[in-house]
Amino acid sequence: MSGSGSAPAKVEAQAGAAREAYIDLAEKIYINLAARVYGTLSGTEQKKPDPKALAAFCFKLANAFEEATRETDRMKARIEAENKAAVKLDQVDVSSFITSGDKK
Repeated sequence: MSGSGSAPAKVEAQAGAAREAYIDLAEKIYINLAARVYGTLSGTEQKKPDPKALAAFCFKLANAFEEATRETDRMKARIEAENKAAVKLDQVDVSSFITSGDKK
């Protein structure tokens, strides 16, 4: 079982990559919105939102975008294919591999 130690690391790496993608998306949204909201082209008579509130809003937008992405037909098909290909160890019957006596 030399590969059993690498499985959790792979899952953590994938979760880390997904988290980084989520943060990157929120950052891109924030940069674009901040440029429009705080830029010189926007009206000066309007009250500007708090930058922290704008950042929180960007994370909400990034979350909504990722949720909508998972609902597309293409992503649903990909998720279904990954689930079919995944081995679920709790559903595998290993009793046929285990013998009760030594046959050397």
